[in-house]
Amino acid sequence: MSTPLTPEQLALIETNRQQALEKRRRAQQSAEKEQPAAQSHGSQPKQQAGEKRLRASKMSSGYYEYNLSTMRDTKAGFLEEDLSEKQQQQLAEKKRKLIVVDEIPYDASTHGNNPKCCECESLDLEVTYLKIFGVKVCKPCIESVPEKYSLLTKTEAKDDYLLTDSELRDRDLFPVWEKPNPHKSTWNNMLLYLRRDLETFATKKWGSLEKLDEEFENRAQTKRERKELKYKKAVAELRRRTRADEWEKRRRERLHLEKEHEHVFESTDDCSQQKCSVCGLVIEVEEF
Repeated sequence: MSTPLTPEQLALIETNRQQALEKRRRAQQSAEKEQPAAQSHGSQPKQQAGEKRLRASKMSSGYYEYNLSTMRDTKAGFLEEDLSEKQQQQLAEKKRKLIVVDEIPYDASTHGNNPKCCECESLDLEVTYLKIFGVKVCKPCIESVPEKYSLLTKTEAKDDYLLTDSELRDRDLFPVWEKPNPHKSTWNNMLLYLRRDLETFATKKWGSLEKLDEEFENRAQTKRERKELKYKKAVAELRRRTRADEWEKRRRERLHLEKEHEHVFESTDDCSQQKCSVCGLVIEVEEF
């Protein structure tokens, strides 16, 4: 059977309870005072309707946990929040419009109801080639006949078939497949041309593929000659500068010698001039 508490013990328990209640009340008051101050200084973001309140860290009351999955790494040393709808629209307007194959309508009057591959008469055609280039060909034939159905970039078309930018911009001559640049999304879109179309136009422009090869060799020879001429000019300039440097060096040595030695002038054929036998300095003299 437990012994009853004495009046002194009961008084001590009541005093401790009152101190604990007072301590908790002060802590609540201090927390209520810090929250409006943080909101007035902008340290705590405004809470939107339906948004989950940010939880303060236990380490510091001024630090808040953010959802990093909704932020974008700018690769510049800081994180950026998701763009607003207006900013996303402005960014989309800056991008060039790409050709989406699924949005291109199929013209049955041009290709027929059951088009077949022009190489193997297969019904399984490549939709991209059919809608963009108007070519009826299947994927196996594209891989087996690359000399006709391979795709070339704009740079390759200019280098291989000696075509100009104005010719490649003509969509009546060359249908083009425009795709995002695989190297960097901010660069211009990649333009793909069908090799068969390029070869057909190049044959009409140059007369034949043999003449195209001759023109290619002529341009390569002209390029080599121009490069060799540039090299010769650089060598001649280097030689000229070397001679000038040598002359400047000798001149400086001669001037340095004039400061150290004593001139020994001798008479020359001209009675009004004397020449130093050491450095060759010539002076004019007058006889009275």
